[in-house]
This record gives sequence, structure tokens and C-alpha cells, in this order.
Amino acid sequence: MLEKQFDGIREKCEELFSKKLHDYGATWLLFRDSSLIDQMWIKIKRIRVLEENGDISLVGESRTDEFVGILNYAAIMLMLKEFPVDFPNKDDILENTSLLEKLDFERTIELFDKIFDNAKQLMIKKNHDYGDAWKSMQISSITDMIVIKLSRVKNILKNNGKLLASENINAQLYDVINYCVFALIKMEYV
Repeated sequence: MLEKQFDGIREKCEELFSKKLHDYGATWLLFRDSSLIDQMWIKIKRIRVLEENGDISLVGESRTDEFVGILNYAAIMLMLKEFPVDFPNKDDILENTSLLEKLDFERTIELFDKIFDNAKQLMIKKNHDYGDAWKSMQISSITDMIVIKLSRVKNILKNNGKLLASENINAQLYDVINYCVFALIKMEYV
């Protein structure tokens, strides 16, 4: 059941990612790591505001929309970190924006799927080891875990990736993806 729910959320994320890739091109390639984290930070902060004000939204975007946005930004950042040879360098794009048009659309979707495959496998393993602990969590607690994971990434970036005893940025981002999935499952299927 959990895997099927994960796949349903993944389909929604990929559909939105594909449509935006078509509409805007791969303009996300111009984001620096700190900017990608800031995009996720804005969305998680908005989720907390919506949680605290009874989901009253003046712009018509729901917590579901924001969790999907965080998922997609986390997947983008992971694609850039795990498959750097598949994407042009940000500085090169700034010098020659036509590089954005040369991006292989199908390969990009394939890499997006690979990130979600990795996240799903991690979710299955951790869910086994933690015994479905997320099911007893409140959505607001899941939101707070995402805030913590993004705060950790900000700190890791500030320290130029130097760690003494902690999981790296990629591990934090995979956790962000899976916490977003858990929140969406609780919101849509429970």
C-alpha cells in the first residue's frame, strides 16, 4: 500500500515537473544550491503558516501544492548533485543561455525518476527499521522535521560541506522527499 501511494505522489510530481520543464525550460539550472534551499524554505514556511491559520490561503495554493513543490526542488537539487555530467555548468549557462535549450528532456525525466527510485528504496528500508513511526506523527511534526532537515542543509552549505559526524546534503534531501511523501499520504489517503 505504501509503495503504491508513493508511486501516486511521484506521478503527480513528475507530471508537474515535466509541464514546467516544457513551459519554462530548465531555468532551474541557474539556481545555486543556496537558492534551491531558499525555494524549499519559502514553501515549508508557507506550509507552517497554513497549518497555523487553518489552511486559509489568499493565493489559492494549498499545503499539498507546497509539499509537491518541495519534493520537486529536492529532486532537482539531488539530480544536480548526483548527475553533474548530465547538466551544463551554471557559469557556462550565464555566458551562453542557449545551453538551456540543449538539455535532453527525456534524459532529465529519466534522472528525475532515478532520484525518486532512490528515495523510494530508502523509504522502504527506513520504514521497516522505524516500524511505520510516521503513521503516528502529526502532519505538523512532519513539517517540523522538514524544517530541521532544510536547516541542516543550510548549515552544511555554510560549512562548505565539511562534516564531522553527520549525514551529507544528499541524505538530508532524500529525507526531505520522504517526509513530504508521508505528509501527502496522510493528507490524501487518511
